[in-house]
Amino acid sequence: MAVECTGRNVEVTPSLLNLARERAERLERHLGGPAKVRIVLSHEKRRFGAEIIATHRRRRWNAHEYTADPRAAVALAFEKIDAQAKKDAEKMRNRKNRASPRLQPAAEPAPDVPARGRKPAPQTGPDRRIVRVSRPAVKPMSAEEAALRIESSDQELLVFRDSGTEKLSVLYKRRDGNFGLIEC
Repeated sequence: MAVECTGRNVEVTPSLLNLARERAERLERHLGGPAKVRIVLSHEKRRFGAEIIATHRRRRWNAHEYTADPRAAVALAFEKIDAQAKKDAEKMRNRKNRASPRLQPAAEPAPDVPARGRKPAPQTGPDRRIVRVSRPAVKPMSAEEAALRIESSDQELLVFRDSGTEKLSVLYKRRDGNFGLIEC
């Protein structure tokens, strides 16, 4: 535990330092390890301010509080830090327990196919998602070879490296039955 206390226009008393150490120990219990805590006390216009910066591993929390009593300002600022740390820990816990998208069941195909020439209605809300597929191998071939390969498969597009220019290209089936070629 490292508690650094600084005073601006105010004297840091031993009681304030003890309060800060006690609250830092409580914070470390929530975090599960040592934390570095910096406290900056200030006095401006009959108000005491407490700014607390707590760091633990690669996480950092800030809190500012202004009251008429310096002990109350420190206590309220530490409550804010505790709340931030608890919220952050809960996020990390939920992220770790979340199911992998690969383990979730595959999406069912849409039952109604739109008429030719019309675009399907855009999906909205949580039903719309991005499904990652395996990364295709980009093989060197000519545009004619790519056309033969896309005709023999049920794919609608093919990414390949043009053997003549060594540039990345995309060949896709058009609605009129022809092929489109995009050279990158």
